[in-house]
Amino acid sequence: MRRGLGIVAAVVALAAIGVAGFVFIDRFGGDQDEPSVTTESEVTTVQIVRTDLVEQDTLEGTVRYRDPGTLIASGAGTITALPAAGTLLARGDAAYELDGAPVTLMFGDRPPWRPIEDGVSDGPDVGQLERNLWVLGFDDDFAMALDDEVDDATIGAIERWQESLGREDVSVVLPSEIVIAPRPVRVGQRLVDTGAVIVPGTRLYETSATSHEVIVLLDADRQDLLTTGDDVTIVLPDDTETPGVVREVGKVVVTVGQGPEARRAVEVLVDLVVEGAAGQLDEAPVDVEVVTSRAEDVVAVPVEALLALAEGGYAVEVSEAGATRLVAVEIGTFADGLVAVSGDIAPGDLVIVAG
Repeated sequence: MRRGLGIVAAVVALAAIGVAGFVFIDRFGGDQDEPSVTTESEVTTVQIVRTDLVEQDTLEGTVRYRDPGTLIASGAGTITALPAAGTLLARGDAAYELDGAPVTLMFGDRPPWRPIEDGVSDGPDVGQLERNLWVLGFDDDFAMALDDEVDDATIGAIERWQESLGREDVSVVLPSEIVIAPRPVRVGQRLVDTGAVIVPGTRLYETSATSHEVIVLLDADRQDLLTTGDDVTIVLPDDTETPGVVREVGKVVVTVGQGPEARRAVEVLVDLVVEGAAGQLDEAPVDVEVVTSRAEDVVAVPVEALLALAEGGYAVEVSEAGATRLVAVEIGTFADGLVAVSGDIAPGDLVIVAG
């Protein structure tokens, strides 16, 4: 977390009244010597180290499946079967069953709106169907041109697909027989029950992609903390850490909460780098650790070693050969109980700390 001079002053004040103890924790794997701690005549000394210091800010986030949405029916009739929540649907799978017949999931961005058969006018919905039939293996000898035009090769592929579903001598695809999604679908909460009588446009169940993302509601006045492409660390509910990358920083400010606790925020979306790292978590709280500054290869001492000088500035008390000397230092980055310093000191020197 970011620390300022006010924290230093508080630490120095606590040190003056005898606050004991300094624990050094290496969280970032920088090259450094382990601080050696010795105690002589109630004086505690710690070895100065050379290391990397990383300042972090921790944000609250929620891990969920990507691209939440809703599957919308393209035909009318009675729902005779629905997939269970958590089911993963691929291209060619039955998204649901209508009047006892499967409605097939195909990929694309145009919902079905007209029958596709011989004589229909050219259009991107035709090309979309052709590409799906080609991927599913119904284009014998790769005869289809995939050119948005219904020809003999297109009709042949349609007939072979219909036959695979148990429908014979069918050379047309009706809007009610397919449903379109942009990619594989994870089935979420049902919005209708089996037996429901539906019309085109009925919302059947919630959907999402099969991969995860993290959403962070970042205070609007801190919008510049993150940018697209930034690396972050996601801490899952079991304290497992996994890398993430900022995919999008929202530009629209939304109001979060109500009443006196309401705040203005922007949505930040973070992708998990490791596929499957979040398991089956959905709408679970996580921490997102953001590096705010980094100081590499610096000389560092424990924060408790800092002494505030009456004339201003800071110093550390160096112990050598049974004597001590006060050395003025300039301070830099704070991180994990350490502070970067510069002055007449060197790695390996011993400094006195509170305790």
